[in-house]
Amino acid sequence: MAHTFFPPPEPVAFVPDPRSALPNAADVVVVGAGMTGASAAWHLARAGHRPLVIEANVPASGASGRNAGMALAGLGGHFPRVTALVKTAGGRSILDYTMRSLDMLEAWDAELPGGMEWDRFGSLDLALDEAEAEHIGRMAALQSAEGLEVSIIGRTELAELAPDMAIDEVVAAKWTPRDAKLNPFRLCYGLLEAVRDMGGTVVTGVRVERLLATGGRVAGVSTTAGDVSAGTVLLATNAWTPALAPHLAANLTPIRETVCVTEMLPFSIGAPGFETNQCNEYWRQMRTGEVLIGGFTAHDEGMGIGSYSIDVRPALPPLLARLLTRLHPRLADARFIRCWAGLLDFASLEMPMAGPLPAADGTPLPGAFVAAGLTGHGHPYAPVLGMLMAELIDGGAARTLSLAPFDPRRYVGGSLEPTWLDPFQGPSDPRSP
Repeated sequence: MAHTFFPPPEPVAFVPDPRSALPNAADVVVVGAGMTGASAAWHLARAGHRPLVIEANVPASGASGRNAGMALAGLGGHFPRVTALVKTAGGRSILDYTMRSLDMLEAWDAELPGGMEWDRFGSLDLALDEAEAEHIGRMAALQSAEGLEVSIIGRTELAELAPDMAIDEVVAAKWTPRDAKLNPFRLCYGLLEAVRDMGGTVVTGVRVERLLATGGRVAGVSTTAGDVSAGTVLLATNAWTPALAPHLAANLTPIRETVCVTEMLPFSIGAPGFETNQCNEYWRQMRTGEVLIGGFTAHDEGMGIGSYSIDVRPALPPLLARLLTRLHPRLADARFIRCWAGLLDFASLEMPMAGPLPAADGTPLPGAFVAAGLTGHGHPYAPVLGMLMAELIDGGAARTLSLAPFDPRRYVGGSLEPTWLDPFQGPSDPRSP
């Protein structure tokens, strides 16, 4: 199947809010009010800055609010490749970053008013055939060698963790007890409210159209509501990054992902989050009883690759429903009450880009920064990358951990062959009933 991995950039669709009051100048402009932008703005405000966050729609309206809310430190099939890149850049393991994010999320849950429905109940990666069993066994060995608490468990323990699961459908299960689940809306809104309390500004209903530059450095942004002068601009714009940095478009692929939610259920399917088929399908039960499930992108039109459309394709919800029914027979009569789609931004080498935004020729563009390409794992990446970007902006260098593994320059100067396609596709017929 031929795919358009790198489509022509499109600006994010939005409805202007005439009530928005946009200042004409700012210390630091953060473009995007998802998890990455909210984390960066929060850390900048804590460091004494007064960031201006500009969001075209509402907070968490992009990928941050269009997922099942699972924080998986092991990153699924991406783990060995991104860990190799970390080591090549002089680091130890990608776990230094992902586990830091999960700990940050736990701390925010305790600090932010009302929390974020954070539950560190672990995750179960379910193998439904022998090929998947071999895969999760290999991943468990690799992740354990890097220091992740993970194990392959038997059916007795699986039955305790997932009441009423159709155990006979599961060939093997990988248990990661320190993984978690959360409400990403509460996270983003809580962080941004704290930014306001610390003197920052959050403006919604305004789209940033382009970066402004003078004398070879960033001078601000041009928006649908006028220009804002600023010496520092951070693009935390997910799949829409190529609209503002077209020279990154050759290595950032938008991929449509579909998520559905059931009605409230009066029983538990298990406290952990669940995933299968190399994390291509995933689901969790909310505190209020609903079950969120996403995936089957491999069965979307063109596998959802290279599309900026967020329309739900009608073929996918029945597949998600059949998977739930197969593994949780008590859900046979449960109804989906809503389905939606969003865009993930896959970086061609699976490693996010986070650091100074280079110009099209790879040279520095002082004052410009980017954090994008989280490749389907925003929760274990966004908190720590937002912190490191704030440290870079505030003090000229990331202090807590090195940003070297995420150097955006590796993605400038040509199109790289995507390394994520095979594990993204999974088996040819991953979830037959």
